[in-house]
Amino acid sequence: MTAAVAALVRERGGSVALTDVALRSPDPRELVVKVMASGVCPTDLFGIDGGAGDRFPAVFGHEGAGIVEAVGAEVTRVRPGDRVVLGFGSCGACGPCRDGHPAYCDRFAELNYAPRSDAATAGGEHVTTGWMAQSSWATRIVVHESSAVPIGDDVPWAVAATLGCGILTGAGTVLNVLRPAPGDALLVLGAGTTGLAAVMAAAHRGVARIVVSDPVEARRTLALEVGATEVIAPDDLAALRPAPSFSHVLDTAGTQPSIDAALAAVAPRGIAATVALKPGANPVAVSQSRLLWGRTLTGVIEGDADIARDVPLLAALWRAGRLPVERLVGTYAFADAQAAIADARAGRLVKPVLEMETVTVTDAAAAASVRSLVDRLREGVSDDDLAALWRSLPAVGTAQLRGLWQGWAVTRDHHAGRLLERSRWYGKLFRSDDDVAPIVCETDDGALLADTDLARGGATLRTIVHDGVATASMVYDGQPIIDHFVRLGADTVLGVMTGRDTDDRGRAFYFVLEHVEDRPVAARDTTPTTAHRS
Repeated sequence: MTAAVAALVRERGGSVALTDVALRSPDPRELVVKVMASGVCPTDLFGIDGGAGDRFPAVFGHEGAGIVEAVGAEVTRVRPGDRVVLGFGSCGACGPCRDGHPAYCDRFAELNYAPRSDAATAGGEHVTTGWMAQSSWATRIVVHESSAVPIGDDVPWAVAATLGCGILTGAGTVLNVLRPAPGDALLVLGAGTTGLAAVMAAAHRGVARIVVSDPVEARRTLALEVGATEVIAPDDLAALRPAPSFSHVLDTAGTQPSIDAALAAVAPRGIAATVALKPGANPVAVSQSRLLWGRTLTGVIEGDADIARDVPLLAALWRAGRLPVERLVGTYAFADAQAAIADARAGRLVKPVLEMETVTVTDAAAAASVRSLVDRLREGVSDDDLAALWRSLPAVGTAQLRGLWQGWAVTRDHHAGRLLERSRWYGKLFRSDDDVAPIVCETDDGALLADTDLARGGATLRTIVHDGVATASMVYDGQPIIDHFVRLGADTVLGVMTGRDTDDRGRAFYFVLEHVEDRPVAARDTTPTTAHRS
């Protein structure tokens, strides 16, 4: 179980709302990725509008980039800590995959569009995920290792997030399908992310004539800045001379007028490619007499790319200044996801990118999420889920633990849990960093006692790294045991006990502490002291 915040769409055409969710643990060949950035793509808008069916409530987003936090037992391609770009899913075993064309995988629809449920809301409501094998509009996601491609530390997150779909489709269509030579001429219909990526790739190949048609003047200007040799408004296409004069045409709109324009512009024996995703069958009429002159009209998915091969290539082109995708990008805080979507719909920005680093939800939503998570822990959670949950939660400062905390064992069948239960364990008292009662028990008459015999003394609080997280940790004075804490909520923490002889058949002891009102806590043969929080 992994905690995350996701941009949830509850109904067809609906807006997004940041919602706390709990993710399932990864399967053997899956991984948990902490998403750092994710693009907003027309394909996401297609999904929100119901283009892939009624899959709501759902999380969209499929241009993710982030850090691997946990991996399944059989994952070999990446390891925790790797920076990755996320791409589409493919099976790796069918004919197209074996031939190096995973974008045409026999199971593409199943792996990228079929509803999956990796997450649940605080109220236990199932959430549809797996959009384009990702659903990356979330702070953490579960993905198959085949969808993750390592990326260098030098690539900014907002750039990395563009490489998994829009840039991949445009540049890939030029590099993998059209393959124009330096003496050729390319017409690009549409100056969105895909079209402008195609322009960059064509300029990289040294194509002599690169013409871009778009109704928006600002986009035509941008096209010239990233490699186009000419720009033109769609209404003026018919005036292009000579006509038809283009050996290669890329249609990014997928409409009847755009396909008509593509076939009208492509020269005999030339090739036109169309890449847009539209709802349903999207029937269009094609002039067979135009095709008779050796013209080819072909469809392209994801630039006919192999992400393991092509994402590193795109990153290398970016480093070389040949793929200046940052010119297309505008970033939004994750909390402003709806504004990013609105701007994408209105065409106010070529490539909106969400940045997930700072995410907040309402206090009420956060409290509901904590209650749900605590309820799940009380019901019982697997050891693997507990470890994944611990890694996914934020660190705690030592000062945030001041006061009295009531505890209960999550791994009840652990020998430490049984020992504490027999001792009538109540919780812990943190008076200061250097004055901690590590084991507070409850007597028959309801009084609280700091059991220094069982604890073998007191304890101190220090910040210590455990499982990659630098967090508040309680060090026992009289035995080689350390309890490490991460935050479940404002007044709830999850602890794990480490040290010599603390494991039980290879299992760690996990427990929850909840902050409670001050009460007197007596030490043996001393005057009772009152818990306090400074």
